[in-house]
Amino acid sequence: MRIILLGPQGAGKGTQAARLSERTGARHISTGDLVRAEIKAGTELGRKVQEYNDRGELVPDEIIVEMAKPHLREAGSWILDGFPRTEAQARALDEALEELGVGLDRVVALEAPDEVLVRRLSGRRQSEATGRIYHLEHDPPPPDDPGPFVQRKDDTEEAIRRRLRLYHEQTEPLKGYYAERGLLATVDATRSIEEVTEELLRVLGVGA
Repeated sequence: MRIILLGPQGAGKGTQAARLSERTGARHISTGDLVRAEIKAGTELGRKVQEYNDRGELVPDEIIVEMAKPHLREAGSWILDGFPRTEAQARALDEALEELGVGLDRVVALEAPDEVLVRRLSGRRQSEATGRIYHLEHDPPPPDDPGPFVQRKDDTEEAIRRRLRLYHEQTEPLKGYYAERGLLATVDATRSIEEVTEELLRVLGVGA
């Protein structure tokens, strides 16, 4: 199973990728985690990424693909989360997969209305004591976490709506890109975490 999870921030890509990985044994490949790991390890690629970050520039698609390639090669089965985000990245990924001699099985888009995503994300609070992230409504902090609980700058409503606009402009068109190749499936991400996981397994043709 080689799949891509698409969806705006707050749709639950990371959560669902981790749950699918547990249920199926497929490797969860998060490009965000890969970037952070390369920087922390001080690799050549990590240093290059850090240079782009320090200059406030976007990391070129080729570098992200280069980072992901060993993981795509090693894992016979994987779930790609956080990449591609643009058509240029999708084409770069296509080239890398062709070079590796592997194909995509499915691209699943997790979908939810903007207003639901704004409520989800703006309700998040992070504990300064433990670093854990909670939700005021769905996962309130427990009594044994002393806090204080703060809203991260990227979780303000203004910041969330800005990211959602970018998603609609740059990433959402990928649904058409993959639909043309018969690879796209969509899943309603407004339901409970468990329900979304079960629907993903059904869409992917994986036994519960």
